[in-house]
Amino acid sequence: MSKSTENLYSLLKDGVNDNHTRGEANRIISDDLHQLAQKKVLHELDSLYEEYTFASAKDASLTDDLQRRISKNNGTCEHEHTEDSLVYGEIDLQGFCDLLMHHIPHDSDDVFYDLGSGSGRAVFAARFVGDFRECVGIELLINLHEMASSVRSLYRFQYQHKLIHQNVNFVCSDLLDYDGWWKDGTVVYIPNLLFDDNLKDKIAEKAVRMRTGAFLICLKKFEGAAFNSVFELVRERPVAMSWGESNTYIYQRQ
Repeated sequence: MSKSTENLYSLLKDGVNDNHTRGEANRIISDDLHQLAQKKVLHELDSLYEEYTFASAKDASLTDDLQRRISKNNGTCEHEHTEDSLVYGEIDLQGFCDLLMHHIPHDSDDVFYDLGSGSGRAVFAARFVGDFRECVGIELLINLHEMASSVRSLYRFQYQHKLIHQNVNFVCSDLLDYDGWWKDGTVVYIPNLLFDDNLKDKIAEKAVRMRTGAFLICLKKFEGAAFNSVFELVRERPVAMSWGESNTYIYQRQ
């Protein structure tokens, strides 16, 4: 990593014993930033999500999925998504933090989006390691959105003061209806491994409108000609998921 972010510095400084000087904190950061930063961030995330486990989020998603199937049968869903597209899973936060810290250059003008943010873990990972102007999660299932909103309330009460760049927001919406991510998103994470082809095609149609230089992180390649004519695949690497290892693909808008 070429430089520490202000948020990482703030978290690490918060973790340094009070009798250490600021100069000693600087020495620790320069000596072993990667190890110290990941340890501190993962500790904060574990603490933040102590009462909001993967199992509870999975249960919430299953309840929401049942309600959505009922709505679909009643004709009240605007967009139809396959059940597989709504399967709940989470990226390994250590691997995701490492990816953001080492492979996604950004600053305080950038905006992070997670399209299908679930309980919000990846959003808060981005918030703790990055200087993004704002970190936003878009989630279709209302139970998961409400869980993420509850975590946000805890974050604002107990964790926000530790950071310099603090903005976190969650939106309950279909990602196809919410236009913010392709209008102002500069780093967008799409957990699209099980998305159906129709949904991936529609996402690609909107992604090509993203600004030059924007990054798109996904779990499955986009194959369309229009998408690949404006996005370059700049990196491919494995990362752990809640169901096992998966590849991540990092595209940049040209």
